[in-house]
Amino acid sequence: MASRSLRRVAASLTLATCVVGLLSGATAQNPTVARGSGSTPSYTNAPLDGPLQSVPGVCSSNTGVNPDIVTLEANSSTVHWGYYYAGAEPKLVINSGDTVNVEMCTQHGGDDYPKIIQGDPGLESIYNWTSAGPTVAFRGRTGKGDGVHVLTGPIFVCGAEPGDVLQVDILDLTPRPNPGNDNRTYGSNAAASWGYQFRSGFLDNIKREIVTIYEIIKSATGKAYVAVPDYQFKYGSFGQPQPAASYIGPESNCTAFSGAMPNIANGLVFDWNNSGQTFRSMLKVPCRENDTQQWEGLYYPGVITQHPTGTEDYSIRGKFKVPVNFHVGSLGLAQATNTTTDSVVPNMGGGNVDDRRIGIGATLYYPVAVEGALVSMGDAHTAQGDSEFDGTAIETNINGQFKFTLHKQASLPPMLEGLNYPLLENANEFVIHGYTVTDYLTLPDPSSIYQMSDLNSAFNNTWVNARSFLMNAYNLTEDQAITAVTTVADFGVTQVVDGNWGVHLTIPKWAFTDINNTETPYVPLTVTGGSNLLNETMAAVANANVNIATAG
Repeated sequence: MASRSLRRVAASLTLATCVVGLLSGATAQNPTVARGSGSTPSYTNAPLDGPLQSVPGVCSSNTGVNPDIVTLEANSSTVHWGYYYAGAEPKLVINSGDTVNVEMCTQHGGDDYPKIIQGDPGLESIYNWTSAGPTVAFRGRTGKGDGVHVLTGPIFVCGAEPGDVLQVDILDLTPRPNPGNDNRTYGSNAAASWGYQFRSGFLDNIKREIVTIYEIIKSATGKAYVAVPDYQFKYGSFGQPQPAASYIGPESNCTAFSGAMPNIANGLVFDWNNSGQTFRSMLKVPCRENDTQQWEGLYYPGVITQHPTGTEDYSIRGKFKVPVNFHVGSLGLAQATNTTTDSVVPNMGGGNVDDRRIGIGATLYYPVAVEGALVSMGDAHTAQGDSEFDGTAIETNINGQFKFTLHKQASLPPMLEGLNYPLLENANEFVIHGYTVTDYLTLPDPSSIYQMSDLNSAFNNTWVNARSFLMNAYNLTEDQAITAVTTVADFGVTQVVDGNWGVHLTIPKWAFTDINNTETPYVPLTVTGGSNLLNETMAAVANANVNIATAG
């Protein structure tokens, strides 16, 4: 099917190419109050009086599947940085059954701007930051960097209502070549302060954040990708005592002091204020007399490091290679809250699940919480092992292709009834997800989840979800589900870095299909270390995938 650029087809006003414009007076370049007046809502899960936005009129004028594949580009007018929000104005309106190409920009492009961002006009517009302020000034749940991911969207799915389930098939993921760097692709792995190594400790007892830049290349045959480390550098001093001439950290123009969230619907107003120049964990990074800030650590997303820093270390070259597994770290739906939600913390509607299995050939099933579902995605990865140990993966600009299918509440198959977590299916397995708190947004203070993270609770919630799945999907009793999980399935640690820690359970379909066939062995789709089958094999798997919602 034909692929067409979003900006070239917006005028056609067919359903899947209807682009909802920016609010009058509110642009990504100059965030201002668009209509009315207001202030930042409190961070609670107060019940909504009704939808935060109306159903786009185009939903009633065209109800068929769009035969064309539309591209939702990544640029400063199509992304939101660091949050999900039910009041965010849609960037694309589609029908159930539509297929969309979505471009995803990494939040770590500033770690090596010339290699990762520079020369790509769309991504440059996202990172643009002059003395007048950043182009995308609202970053994080409250505009203070408390949420870090660049998310493309949201996408409004016509007909989606609370109680429905949205199926998202990942048809393709490819690394985005940088035209400004000989069409090469680089990614960044930041060993950050929220990584597990900061809890375990360092051999020399010196806390440090280290960034490793990787290049993503094809093998000699051109049939597969591999990632190779290029160099490492120290991000900043991280508050440690330093010699007078040593590198302290990157500098930037000062962040905006206040403003309003751009691109919100129905006259909503979301003012924000950071006049105190405080960031992660109330850390103060003052705006200096020369209108710059210096960042001693990874405290705010999108800061551009100026190389050379004097800390670059190329000795890592040639020491190992990484089998790639392109996947989407953050893919999720807006939640029924009265305010924004932190992009870092996963929830019932997915978001930053950081499961390396959310890649080519995977099908995700998400419970819909608001009208239109409002799907966004980003935080794309080239490779990551289970746990995302040091805090990030190989964060990479990736272009993806996704198919969206809506399942209405009244006709859900048994295994999707009561779904309250993102369920993953691939050709050979189901993957059940669970977190420390299934719906952390119901906590009196949802931000307290960062202090509550616990694998015991995540393990228990994953079991509870798996028990329900097995009893509904395969008609097992509770006692049968217990022995089946023990003997057939594998628990694993999804991530220990996202506030709401995650555990997953992989259930082989082989155990429950063709019961009398004892000759065909079970072959897992993913293998140790995060590597997947080669691209051509993965494509064949994706084409042969049978989804549970359509299976007999």
